[in-house]
Amino acid sequence: MNIFATTRVLWNTFSRYRVHIAVLAVLGFLSAIVEGIGINAIIPLASFLTSGGTPTDFISRAIEALFLFAHIPFKFRYLVAFILALFMVRALSMVLFGYVRGWIIADFYYNESRAMLRRVLFSSWPYLLKQKLGHIHSTMVRDLQMTSTLLGTLGQIIQSFSGFLMYLLVAINISPLVTMSAALGGAILLFVVRPLTRRVQRFGTMMSSAEKNISSFLTEHVIGMKAVKAAGAEDRALASGRKLMDGLRSIQVRSAFAQSLGTSLFQPFGVIFVLALFAVMYKLPGFNFISFAAAIYLVQKIFTYLESGQSALNSTASLVPYANSMTSFKYALAEHAQREGEGSRPFSFERDIAFDGVTFAYAGNTRPVLDGVSFSVKKGETIGIIGPSGAGKTSIVDILLRLLPPSSGTITVDGVPLESVALSDWRAHIGYVAQDLFMFNGSIEENIRFYRPELSKEDVITAAKQANIYDFVASLPDGFASHVGDRGATLSGGQRQRVALARALAGKPDILILDEATSALDSESERLVQEALQGLRSRVTVFVIAHRLSTVANADKLVVLDRGRIVERGTPEELRADSTSYFSTHGGKI
Repeated sequence: MNIFATTRVLWNTFSRYRVHIAVLAVLGFLSAIVEGIGINAIIPLASFLTSGGTPTDFISRAIEALFLFAHIPFKFRYLVAFILALFMVRALSMVLFGYVRGWIIADFYYNESRAMLRRVLFSSWPYLLKQKLGHIHSTMVRDLQMTSTLLGTLGQIIQSFSGFLMYLLVAINISPLVTMSAALGGAILLFVVRPLTRRVQRFGTMMSSAEKNISSFLTEHVIGMKAVKAAGAEDRALASGRKLMDGLRSIQVRSAFAQSLGTSLFQPFGVIFVLALFAVMYKLPGFNFISFAAAIYLVQKIFTYLESGQSALNSTASLVPYANSMTSFKYALAEHAQREGEGSRPFSFERDIAFDGVTFAYAGNTRPVLDGVSFSVKKGETIGIIGPSGAGKTSIVDILLRLLPPSSGTITVDGVPLESVALSDWRAHIGYVAQDLFMFNGSIEENIRFYRPELSKEDVITAAKQANIYDFVASLPDGFASHVGDRGATLSGGQRQRVALARALAGKPDILILDEATSALDSESERLVQEALQGLRSRVTVFVIAHRLSTVANADKLVVLDRGRIVERGTPEELRADSTSYFSTHGGKI
């Protein structure tokens, strides 16, 4: 990545803070100016002690003129007070510099993490389906942290190069020959280490990619830990993870070596340079040791700032890939943002929901997941959607939830196209229970409320009773305040499922969708869920996707899917009576 590309990334990432960065630059230059003048003022101060006469350099004469203008005697004690005042001003400017830099970093992290989370939550479902969970996590956490560090590094660059410039100007004022020689030597050294900076940037890109791969690996294997252990695959999984980690370690070591090599050359080069200059200048006529010592001190500071600046540039080179990755991800999220559509109608459901020739295919796939699906459900009915894996059952659910738009065909609610209903209003009237439950590490009450503070405690209790989980919760020492653990680890599968059902019912939905919600339950847990569903008959319209005959045996109607098409439909009794039907031939399992 060249300097123009790097500048573009920095501008795109931190453009909203350009005023604050300008303030940092002003404070950096102010600090450097007063420090440079303070160092220069030591020359006339030393002249009072050595009786060497009044210095003739520009800054010393300007200081003397300032004293005369202010009617202050140009004497030793007043000059000492002036130098102390300059360094007090520098200290104050450095405090302000640190505060502004800290505020920018904190504000950037706060705003970007909040914006990133919002973009992820409101991005389209088809886009999220294609993303690796570990990559998303790494970008939202690691990339954002490193980009915040980059913002602090920019402050270091400002501080280093403002100090370098001002010390250079003051040194030129004292001894142009010494300073120009130092500037030439510094330029040569920067040219020598430039390839190392480019290499550090390449390592930064490689590290960003390697960290995402490790994050994906860890996320997948922590979630799938039970399967790994059950297969006795711990050692093989460890070997696979070690290979990724070995690659990252190798990149980090090489990057650290390149950064260290790029900055460690400055100090020995500076010492050699100063000794060489002294050997040459000492023999020249008119040699002034005080001026030379001040110039050498300034040259040493110049090399110190060059070293600091080079270190900051190396850090910037290694961090820019993280900022680039974060910015690219933000643009991708914006491009694939969830579309609210034109829907503005309020939710209204009094008669039926109808699918009419609905077809759906994922982008890039020629074979449709759903192909001309048509059926209707009356308000208060329970419909069972059955069929083999891959038949398209869950796609119907995702289309109903408006996570996926149909490729063709229409879905209507009381004759009104579904897309014309306001999305937020539609989802507010739907309760959804999935096979793979999402439960966060909080209390049972918090998991039932699920970010709905408007629900009263009575709403939570009523929903728990409807889901047949109330008696169990009431028997716990802490009741509804009991914590469920990570992903509901302290609850059994049936208990988690009924808490999830209570969550869906707490919002008093008009439509309830159970997406294979009872497939992993024992018969007793399923019986309790079935009792809960029976209590909702005629009041809530229920879509049930199931793998057990018992789950859909009480449905008002059934739809059998195979390869995206409806191959059978009717009541459970009708299909059971037909010995050739899918419902009959698959017995208790669907």
